[in-house]
Order: sequence, then structure tokens, then C-alpha cells
Amino acid sequence: MKRTFLFLLLCASLSAWGQKRVLLEKYTSAFCGACPNGHLVAEALAAQYPELVLVFHHSEVDAMGLPQSTEWKNAFNLPGTPLGIIDRQGPSDSEMALLPGEWEERILEQMQTPAYVQIGLNGHYDGFSRSLSLDVTAIFETPPPQGELRLNVMATEDSVIHAGWGYDQSNYYNEVEGHPLYGLGHPIYFYPHRHVIRDILDGAWGTTGVFPPVPETGIPYQHHYDYPVSWAWNHQRLKLVVFVSLYDETSPAKRMVLNTTEIPLFSLAPTPASPPPAKLPTALKSFPNPASGHLWVECPSLTQSLALLSLDGKFLYKKARPEKTEEIDIAGLPPGLYFLQAITDAGILSQKIAIQ
Repeated sequence: MKRTFLFLLLCASLSAWGQKRVLLEKYTSAFCGACPNGHLVAEALAAQYPELVLVFHHSEVDAMGLPQSTEWKNAFNLPGTPLGIIDRQGPSDSEMALLPGEWEERILEQMQTPAYVQIGLNGHYDGFSRSLSLDVTAIFETPPPQGELRLNVMATEDSVIHAGWGYDQSNYYNEVEGHPLYGLGHPIYFYPHRHVIRDILDGAWGTTGVFPPVPETGIPYQHHYDYPVSWAWNHQRLKLVVFVSLYDETSPAKRMVLNTTEIPLFSLAPTPASPPPAKLPTALKSFPNPASGHLWVECPSLTQSLALLSLDGKFLYKKARPEKTEEIDIAGLPPGLYFLQAITDAGILSQKIAIQ
């Protein structure tokens, strides 16, 4: 009876139960003059097929490039831009990457494949500390193909607008009359780059150990993520794209996406995965500030972990169950601003730290 109740409760929280959604991963570059037309094609397809989810990997030469995207591109042997891969599927390894005019046919094919697994998202995002607590629940409704299963979480930002190298968008259609990109410039300054992959949690190929070798149908599999959202990103334009995929070390053709979902970061329920007490504990204290050489931290009671992060959200120091007073060696860190973060049983506390 308890299992039945839990199953029904999880079904109620899952996005579009029973629905198959398709993932289009587009490889793009600010230096590619044909790419903005590919963007238009992708947006038109997404408008026509609501089941389509878009994510854009940027080339390593762009200001928006990521090592994970470069690893993805190299694994699938993409020769250039603009190209797209749909659900990481194709007739063969050499036929997975498609030009924009070929995307729709593959999308329609993938829409007819089974929705092996349904994915539910729940959690809490604190816009003040920029801390994300995310619970992902996956329920297989059909036995998946044989192979190792991975859970993947991408953070994407929409309409990234900057001027300068790596952002100005080349445009081969600037002088093509009648084209939507006509007269916008070559390059296009302050171009709104959409669906930009900002990070892939746990690396290019996702989180291991979430699923058993042979998952049971109807059984919820859950995984929890705690993630600091970079202060360099516009968090109001962020989405979380979550999918379950196969993974094979030697064959990219065996890395099929089984199903995917997406959710705006700010649409997460205001109730944390673990409800906090009514008030936070004593404030986080550190000294000296500005600091050099060493930083001393007085941790509040019930502190689960203490961390020092860079402005882009990278962990530079992390300790579970710290002492009441902790000493952090900062001698090797360059001068600048950093964030000190304490995760407690009652919530998350953060503080800016200046290192001289």
C-alpha cells in the first residue's frame, strides 16, 4: 500500500507523464556565419513541435565554449558547425550529425520511439545564495535497451548578450534580401545567444550509479544534487535540462537519449526538498576580511559542510562536518572576491570574502 501511494505521488509530480520528448543538441559558434540561420531553423522546429528540447553546445573558440562540449563534439566526431544530433541517434556513428535541413525528419522519427522513462524534478532554488537543491526522480515504464544508464543534468542560459570577441555573431545572410537576418550586420553585435549550455553536472556524460544494471519498471529511482549557480550567469534565464541516456565507453552510437525534460530554474517549487526550520542559525563569521594567507571561520551549529567558491561557482575548498572554528589555507589563491558558504540543517549561509 505504501509503495502504491508513493508511486501515485511521484506520478503526480512528473512532467507530462507518458510523453516522449526529443533532445536536439546543436553544435554552434559565434564565428560561424551559417549558424544564426541554424538557430532560426531550431527555433521554428521547437515552435512546431512542443516535445522538442533545445540545447546549444558552443565551440571551444567561443567565449561560451565548455570543456564538456568539446568532449561531446570530439566523441561524436563533428567536423564543423552548424550541425545537430537528435537524441544521440542515427543509422551509424558517421550519420548522427545532421545539417539543419535534415533535423526535422530525424526528430519525427525519434518522436515515434518509446518513452522508456519518465523524469520528475523537485527542489528549491535560493536566488539570494544562488544555491540549488534538486531532486530527480526517474520511473521506467518500459524496460530500457541493455547498457549502462546515466542521469544527465544541463544548465542552459537563454539570450546571452555580450559584445566582443567570442560573442559577436558572424552572419552570412547580412546581404541576402528577404532573409530574416538581412541587414543585421556581419558580425551581429549584441546577438542574443539562446539555449547556451553553461554547465553539465558530473561531466560530459552524466552521473553514474543512479540506476542498477537492469532497472525495474514502475520503481522510482532518485538522485539529489546540490549545486551553486554561477554569479556570472543571469539566473532568471536559466533552465535545467535533464535526461536519461545510455553510455558505452567505446561506441558513441550506444549513447542514446531515452527521454528528457526541462524546467525553468525559477519555476522550482519554493518548498525545499527538506523543509527548513523557521529561522536560520547564527550568522556565518570569518576573519580577517580582507584576508591573506589564512582565513578563520566560525561555523554555525549544525553545519553540514563548509566551502569556499570562486565567482564562477568552482569549489576551491570543501569540508564536511567542519569544526566550530576552521582554518582555511588561502595562500595559493589569487587576489579577488570569493564566496564562503556553509550548508546547515536549517539552511544555507553565504558571505563574500576578499583575498588580498
